Amino acid sequence: MTAILLVDDDMNLLRGLRRVLRDQPYDLYIANSGEMAVQMFQRCAFDLVVVDHKMDRMTGAELITWIADHFPETVRIMLTGNARVELAQEMINRGGVFRFLTKPTGDVDLAMAIREGLESARSKRVCVGPPVGTSHFMSANTVSADAMVGL
Repeated sequence: MTAILLVDDDMNLLRGLRRVLRDQPYDLYIANSGEMAVQMFQRCAFDLVVVDHKMDRMTGAELITWIADHFPETVRIMLTGNARVELAQEMINRGGVFRFLTKPTGDVDLAMAIREGLESARSKRVCVGPPVGTSHFMSANTVSADAMVGL
């Protein structure tokens, strides 16, 4: 089953996220700090993580960057109450964030971001190289184009 880790220092928000996602086919885990999330990653690989930016000691940005370095295949979504463009750019460029959501985030938006992130990861795993026969198809097109020039 798909394993998702929700990370936020606000336990009420974590409970709300878990409630929103409880009917989905996911194994849900929660961590109330970046440090706890790191410990959990060292015991278990997660398919997707949703991280709040503003947390004590280890920020969401630091955690996202750590996950990108150590578990690059994990899909990363960031939640924040601070919608600064610079932060979004940094997290997308340095942390490889799939989606950057601002609080409050609607239940449907969060569920859709998670579903799309997981689908994106699956499609990357399936399509790891050019399709079989691509070079043959390309050369056939080239020949056809060359033949058409003479017409």
